[in-house]
Amino acid sequence: MSRVIFWGSVLFALAFLVVPLVLVMPLAFNSGSFLTYPMDGFSLKWFHEIFTSGQWTRALSNSLRIATGAMVLGVLIGGLAATGVMLTGRALQVVLTGLFVSPLVVPSIVVGVAFAYAFGRVGLSGSYLGLVLAHAILGAPLVFLSVMTSLKGLDPDLDLAAASLGATRSHRFRHVTLPLAAPGFLAGALFAFITSFDEVVVALFLASPESTTLPVALFAGLRDRLQPTIVVVALLLSLLSFALLWLLRRLQTLAQPQKQ
Repeated sequence: MSRVIFWGSVLFALAFLVVPLVLVMPLAFNSGSFLTYPMDGFSLKWFHEIFTSGQWTRALSNSLRIATGAMVLGVLIGGLAATGVMLTGRALQVVLTGLFVSPLVVPSIVVGVAFAYAFGRVGLSGSYLGLVLAHAILGAPLVFLSVMTSLKGLDPDLDLAAASLGATRSHRFRHVTLPLAAPGFLAGALFAFITSFDEVVVALFLASPESTTLPVALFAGLRDRLQPTIVVVALLLSLLSFALLWLLRRLQTLAQPQKQ
């Protein structure tokens, strides 16, 4: 009975999440201009419009540039912070971890208003740099948690053995800790990239017409006019998310032997 309840709950949750997507996604291939059933016919013209329209290509380019910059900066901040926190005592680790992941529990609207006010006073509002910094701050806690989990799974005797052989702390980090914790860093990088690429609330406060990201353009399309191009963008974002989740699963598989 417990197994039936478990699998029933799993199937219900999957249906609750997947069925709306299955019902909407076919409209990306609708030849008509409206999101209605029955479909007027099968067509790929909306995919062609996405990849040829200046509005969508510019938004996609902005999202990729900002997400890449936020990923690099987030990995540097979160990875180095996690490495430093691991060198402290257990009680201090709890305090520092709580402080570092605090941006995750603050509502996005509050974070957006705070960034808009702070960046506006220093001239970063509406710039690419402002969006990269804001998204890096949002992604760094996820990198921090991923790297911390990976570092806690390492055998501390490996670092002690390297130290007993005369290796300095920086040498041990580059040649012992970093290679073993690489899956954690890569997983954190993926989390930071996905967080930046899909983020819309903070971007609404900081983006300018020149730095509009793909989620902001999608939100504007939902507000102004419902067209199949919106479903095409949602379909492409879903496929990208599935690909990144598959890659993340592969990284977790690579990290399992090290935890054992």
